[in-house]
Amino acid sequence: MNKSSIAIIVVLALASGFAMSWIINSSKPVKLEAGTWFGEQARALPEFELLDHNNQALTRASLNGKWNLIFFGYTHCPDICPISLQILSDMVAAIEDPDVANALRIYFVSVDPERDKPEVLASYVSYFNPAFTGATAQMDKLIPLTRSLGIAHEIRNQVEGNPVYDVDHSSAIVLVNPRAEFAGLFGAPHDAAAMARDMTLIVEHN
Repeated sequence: MNKSSIAIIVVLALASGFAMSWIINSSKPVKLEAGTWFGEQARALPEFELLDHNNQALTRASLNGKWNLIFFGYTHCPDICPISLQILSDMVAAIEDPDVANALRIYFVSVDPERDKPEVLASYVSYFNPAFTGATAQMDKLIPLTRSLGIAHEIRNQVEGNPVYDVDHSSAIVLVNPRAEFAGLFGAPHDAAAMARDMTLIVEHN
């Protein structure tokens, strides 16, 4: 075998090695600090239609093309909702790569549609971050979405004519990928810096 043939074999072997390394590394699951990544187990969301704080329809198609973080709560929530929205705002600020930050959208979906009308949501979410989107819908339209994501919520102690009542709800932050698939979950307690690192890893990996 001449030297040129040996050189070609070496080059091909190296190329094959690099290709195999790339395939293996690219197929590894994303390991998150603060959440759970579903990888190939991601599943498509059902069709849904909410109303956002600008009185525009928010549908499954609206989530296409971006990485979406969704938190479900209500504006009268005394603790976990304001804390979580502040953490999400801090998370966005902690992302160093502007391309990663621009690839994200943050949604606050109210499970208290009777009190959280669009104008209420607009004031509430903009307090934490003007780029956030608030949305809600009547329960018959809301439940198919929350059920598909494993988000529990229940209105308690509601008396007709009394605007004061409680709403129990899950505290997880849902990750939806650019194909409108349920792709991950961040459980409480939430950590802004860790989530920023996780989202940077997810966006850059994908």
